[in-house]
Amino acid sequence: MAWFLLQLLSRHGRNIGSLISRSLRRPVLIGLGVSLYGTWITHWIDKRVDLVDPTTLNRLSATLLILTISWAALNVGHVILQSGSMRRWMQMDDEQDKSMLINLLRRLFTILVLLITTAMLMVNFGIPSAAIATLLGGAGIGFTFATQQISQNFLSGFMLFFNRPFKEGDWINVDEMQGTVESIGWYYTRIRTFDRRPLNIPNSVFATKPIENPGQMYNRRILANISLRYEDIDKIAGVTEEVRDHLKHHPQIDQTQIILVNFNQWDASSINMMVYCFTKTTAWAEWLSIQQSIFLDIAGIVKGRGADFAFNCMTLYPAATSHPNQWSEFLPQNAS
Repeated sequence: MAWFLLQLLSRHGRNIGSLISRSLRRPVLIGLGVSLYGTWITHWIDKRVDLVDPTTLNRLSATLLILTISWAALNVGHVILQSGSMRRWMQMDDEQDKSMLINLLRRLFTILVLLITTAMLMVNFGIPSAAIATLLGGAGIGFTFATQQISQNFLSGFMLFFNRPFKEGDWINVDEMQGTVESIGWYYTRIRTFDRRPLNIPNSVFATKPIENPGQMYNRRILANISLRYEDIDKIAGVTEEVRDHLKHHPQIDQTQIILVNFNQWDASSINMMVYCFTKTTAWAEWLSIQQSIFLDIAGIVKGRGADFAFNCMTLYPAATSHPNQWSEFLPQNAS
């Protein structure tokens, strides 16, 4: 009869009722079947052989029933949480945020069902509630000390969801480890590095280390120190002014951010000009193209002003009193 009803309900497409009936099919058929058959066969044997006392028999039957109900509750809860109705009810635009929240609710629901099942089984076997509370409290303290690192990672996983310093798909950098977040788990977070290797980071790292999330940038910065020759000291004012004007009219440079172009340093063999600005885009590839274009424009401005770029060099000036033969006494006889 139960099989017939579940089959009938599961034929109505993919609505919530049919999904629940499908999730109940296996627990009801297997769990209740085993429970009823086990109870019947034990009663049948007990009438002929004094196998177990009635109290133990009832406890075994109740245990099978509790496990069946817990199994069914887990299946139904997971189906409801994964259903389209639940996703529509959440009223969240970001599908990744929805998936993360659903995974968190599934974990919390699983833990809750397991705790309730454990408590019901202990009560079923006649353990006093006070003893259960004492036992669970002591076990919890011991478990906490024994699994301190695991607990830190587990709790950090919850904090990652509630604080949300990053989400799946973000590019993050933490403790010199960087990559794209693929999944946020209970114990660790898996990222994919830029050389396409998977990297699993314990969640406790995120609770103790600064997290950089470049994906939440508003702009990308261009910063360069450009070296000109000392001979171009009279031209650097015109170069800086023209470069600054070029950046202030560049369509890809964010004009709401600071723009700096200044002669800022005397170096050993050059005079340095600093260029500091921000692009509108945050995409790395596009930023590289814009930076290259600006650098080439700056090179054209420098050349157009009659200046040139410096390179490390050393200039030797011969002494005014030097004579071609003054070092002859230090040379070999056959070389003089």
